[in-house]
Amino acid sequence: MEYRQNPNPTKAHQLIMRIDNAPGEFGWMHGFMQYDVTNRECLPPPDENHGHLSPIPTRSVEFDLTQESPGEYSGIVYTDGMIDEDYHGRGVCRWKLMNVQVQLKATGTEGETLFMADIFGEELLAGKTKTLYFWKGGYPHSSVRDFPDSGETDQDKFKLELRDDLFTITLASKELTP
Repeated sequence: MEYRQNPNPTKAHQLIMRIDNAPGEFGWMHGFMQYDVTNRECLPPPDENHGHLSPIPTRSVEFDLTQESPGEYSGIVYTDGMIDEDYHGRGVCRWKLMNVQVQLKATGTEGETLFMADIFGEELLAGKTKTLYFWKGGYPHSSVRDFPDSGETDQDKFKLELRDDLFTITLASKELTP
């Protein structure tokens, strides 16, 4: 099924990302908005396994990040990035922004640690700020090839001897009026 991205979204928020005390530059950076269908009754039953529900459709839409100043980047995200529509003849499927994620690597080459910072849709809409802590020792490579590091919201989750060797990625947003 081909779900449709909204070609003219209007409910915009500016995502602001601040990187502090990083061990080096991030030359590879991508932003993604994740949308999920919130009302399963619009989905058809699976072809097999009758009586069970279809998996929830999810879509990831990329957005650009622009450097505003050293260590600060911004991008525009939309809460109405997908089209609510009757895709299956079972009622209108309603899409919701579930998560916004920024992915970073030192240069983007294979094997580097993938640093991931995300903020949930509700946090974004509420204008909350979210800070994630990352261990500097994982930059640019970890002992595990292509390690996905999603950080921690509490620096106390790191061993005491590592807490002076952390950097942060902070995500915040503000609603943009048309």
